[in-house]
Amino acid sequence: MHIKTFDELIAPDEWTLRFTPLGLSTGPQVLKPEYAAEFQQQVIAGCDLHPDVPEGTRSAFERVRTLHTHGILCYEAFTVAYDLSWLVMEQAFRERFITYFGGTIPFINTKSGVEETITVQNFEEVYAAVQKRGTHPGNRWHLKVKATGQPMEFRATFSSLLKWARAERLLHGQRNRRTEEIYRRIRNHVAHPSYHMKMPPDSARTIHDLAEIINRLWGHATPGGRLYPAPLEREVLVVAWTDAEVGPTHTIMRDYQLTTFHEPGDWQCLIVRAAFDDEGVWAFNAQYERTQLPAELLWGPGRPQEALAWINEEKPKADATEYLDRLFALRIHAERASLAMRPEVAIGLPRERQDGRWFLIRADYPNDAFAHVRHIKNGVTCGDPNPMVRELQPGVLATSPPIPHCTVEGVFDGNWDDMVGVLADRFKISEPAPLSAVRVRPRFSLDVAPDVEAE
Repeated sequence: MHIKTFDELIAPDEWTLRFTPLGLSTGPQVLKPEYAAEFQQQVIAGCDLHPDVPEGTRSAFERVRTLHTHGILCYEAFTVAYDLSWLVMEQAFRERFITYFGGTIPFINTKSGVEETITVQNFEEVYAAVQKRGTHPGNRWHLKVKATGQPMEFRATFSSLLKWARAERLLHGQRNRRTEEIYRRIRNHVAHPSYHMKMPPDSARTIHDLAEIINRLWGHATPGGRLYPAPLEREVLVVAWTDAEVGPTHTIMRDYQLTTFHEPGDWQCLIVRAAFDDEGVWAFNAQYERTQLPAELLWGPGRPQEALAWINEEKPKADATEYLDRLFALRIHAERASLAMRPEVAIGLPRERQDGRWFLIRADYPNDAFAHVRHIKNGVTCGDPNPMVRELQPGVLATSPPIPHCTVEGVFDGNWDDMVGVLADRFKISEPAPLSAVRVRPRFSLDVAPDVEAE
């Protein structure tokens, strides 16, 4: 081992100095040490834990952030911080398990149905109890899920903890459900490691994700979060379009900007409540979910002057809404798959539009639900080799890239009448939405795919 002097130990690592706010510097220009130190701390400064998170998990999380900060002196510290993040994640799940049950863990005997509880001080006692020679071995005793009252197999592993948190609805989101399996794999890789290197962005991103997961376990969302975001803030927007052959033909503005809108031409507009940065607002449709994030029709269509008068009279307000785990209705009819629609719209359809095979799909985004139903229509199991490659190159079926597993949950598959019953009984949705054909005029003249139900 090379014994370094104190000055050598506190010297900045040149590799770290090359990571700048503008990206990786491959030239002679690098950050000054004091700027690099501030930058690496600022990158992770915003991912704080909620006060409800107990001290044990909080201290372990701060240790990870400290390691990342010290990467300015030792580049290897970023890899250590990255690896440790996954172990701290497991610690957080274990601690949340104990606090969620208040130290009294309920079990159900798989044969007799007898219920028993055990009182524990820490998770190690739970682990010992469910082992083969423990008091409640996992092959004969299942954990009773508090949210549903149903039993689930529980082996006190990280994989079991992930499934338990999902069953208790401490975690949510269909795309997150898929990534939870990745958490388990990475944790196992870290627990049984080989030498590897990670960069500062790897460490910082993992720390941010770790903070979101921990906060979510204790019931708190993250404003602007990537995994478990706080409710979406929606604004009152005006979507306008014209048939003019020159100049702009579509525009989106906030409601107050309509007072200064004096473009020449015969303009029509809608007033919607939506996220300003959602590209789907350009294709808003009152029947089908064309926006990726929830959008709501407030008024229209009509001329800008009429829209301004309505805004001045009604004074519509912004709001906030959840958008993960939404429920969508879709159908397959006449060899065509419909775009996703809200259940309230589906139950209000006229008789001539109720035929076909209907689906209720839980998804974070409407296109996720649509892709899944289209796979069903085409007889493709999600994860099969890509059918396009199969058609073009029949000889390479075994090596063609697979379609990713759809990040959705199938809730219902049947006819329209049965779907209406499920919506009323299970989801308490029985009031149909007014059927409206209002939509923004398409910006581009594109033919609808032959297997997609026309709008």
